[in-house]
Amino acid sequence: MLRSLYAEHFPTVRAMVLQNSGSANDAQDIFQEAISVLWLSVKEGRIIPEVDPGGYLYRVAKNKWLDTVRSAAHKHMKVVHDERTLERPSDVPDDIEERIVRLRGVYEKLDEKCRTVLDRFYFERKDLSTIAEELGVEEESMRTIKYRCMMKLRAFRNVIRGEEHEV
Repeated sequence: MLRSLYAEHFPTVRAMVLQNSGSANDAQDIFQEAISVLWLSVKEGRIIPEVDPGGYLYRVAKNKWLDTVRSAAHKHMKVVHDERTLERPSDVPDDIEERIVRLRGVYEKLDEKCRTVLDRFYFERKDLSTIAEELGVEEESMRTIKYRCMMKLRAFRNVIRGEEHEV
C-alpha cells in the first residue's frame, strides 16, 4: 500500500516542494510526514473510506511545506505559485480560491490586536506565553484574547463559504 501511495502521489508533492524553494530531500521528508499523518488519521477513524488518500496526502504535504517555508529558518526562500504544473487533487473544492479571498477580507476586518495575536500564533508559530510576554499581558488573558478573536472569525464562517454576503 505504501509503495502504491508513494508511486502515485509523491511526484506531485515533489513538484510542489521543488517549485517552492525546496529540495528533493525536503520533498521526501514532507511526504513521509504526510504519510504519518494519513496513517494516524486512519487509525483514529478521522478519515472515511470515500476520501481520496492522494488528495489528503497532497493537502497535508502542502500545509506542512508552507509551515516550513513560513518558519524563521526559511525566510529567505521565495514561494512560487504556479498552478499550471500542479494537478489539483480531485477532492479540493473548485471555489477554494474564492474562499481564501473572502477569508482574507474577513481577516482584514478584525481589529489590529486580533490580527497580531493570530498572526503570531498561527503564522509565526509562537506559543501563547511568548505572545503574552511580547504584548505585556498575562498568559490566561492571552488565551481569552485568542479565543475571542477566533470566535470573531468563526462568526463569519458562512461569509467565507460564500453562503451569505457580509453585513
